[in-house]
Amino acid sequence: MRSDIPNNQYSDEIDAFLIARSLWSRVWVIIGVTAIAGIFGLMYAFLSDRVYEARAYLVPPTQSDIADLNTGRTREFELTPYSIEDVYRLFLRNLRSESLRQEFFTTEYLPTLSEDQKAQSQDALYADFLKKLQVLPVTADETGRYSVVAQTSSPEKAVDWVKGYIKHAELLANNEIMKNVSYEAKIRAKNVKQEIDTKRETGETSRGDTITKLRAALSVAQAAGVQKPTVSFGGSPVAGNLEGDMSFLRGVEALNAEIKNLETRSSNDAFIRELRDLQAKKSFYDKLAVAPRDINMYRYDGVVETPETAIKPKKTLVIALALVLGLMLGVLSAFALYRLDEARKNTYS
Repeated sequence: MRSDIPNNQYSDEIDAFLIARSLWSRVWVIIGVTAIAGIFGLMYAFLSDRVYEARAYLVPPTQSDIADLNTGRTREFELTPYSIEDVYRLFLRNLRSESLRQEFFTTEYLPTLSEDQKAQSQDALYADFLKKLQVLPVTADETGRYSVVAQTSSPEKAVDWVKGYIKHAELLANNEIMKNVSYEAKIRAKNVKQEIDTKRETGETSRGDTITKLRAALSVAQAAGVQKPTVSFGGSPVAGNLEGDMSFLRGVEALNAEIKNLETRSSNDAFIRELRDLQAKKSFYDKLAVAPRDINMYRYDGVVETPETAIKPKKTLVIALALVLGLMLGVLSAFALYRLDEARKNTYS
């Protein structure tokens, strides 16, 4: 048994030597297959469609960027100012919204496809679109730095996609925040108007009550023969502002004049306390609801540059992989020919 071990080792060495020699004898097969694979790799690298990538980085706005939005938003008018995080978070919500992606897919991506491509499944096309246009967080902070990446066959189109997508998100977010500001102001103006109407109704009721009281006092004054607003203290006549049960002491002349004045009064506004302050507040809310706002909801961190080189295909990597695969295939082809020759020899021997 021991004598068989060296023989087996020797046999394995002979077989490996024979295989190596047979492969070397078929080196042109290996070279040819490798060359063919390299040619296909070159054709793919230089003839396949180019893919260019544009990228934009976004960061939160500054306080000055949103200053116009907070004009008039003070504690005095019960309006809380918007913070940088509030504005930027609203913008990011629109930037990452599914509705914006679907709209961009319909209006921008589909028109660039050929008729054959459009015939494919909409789900497959949308999945491919999501790979070509992405919104990615750069930092762990929810309201930190974000990037928008677009990949297309044209470098200019890639830049247009990035800027257009961001601009559309800004437009949606701006409309939303302006709508919120306007709605809040309109609601507060409506509440103040209700308070003004209530005070006016109360003032009108109070005027009617006053006229009724004065007429009663007038009847008493006429019966008592009191013509002038006087009252006697220690024999001296003193004019006074008499109210309540003693109001008849104002005299017939004064009561008639006051009743006539109340009945002909066109408005009670000047006699209603705090009414002018409420009217000023309502006017402020009305103007705030329609006032234009010039704000920036984000900032570019750097410049969106037009890409000069394509990210796909990577020529060097493609050619290198083609040569490696060609070499492996060439070796396998040469070995297969060797085995075929060996089988033929065994058949004829």
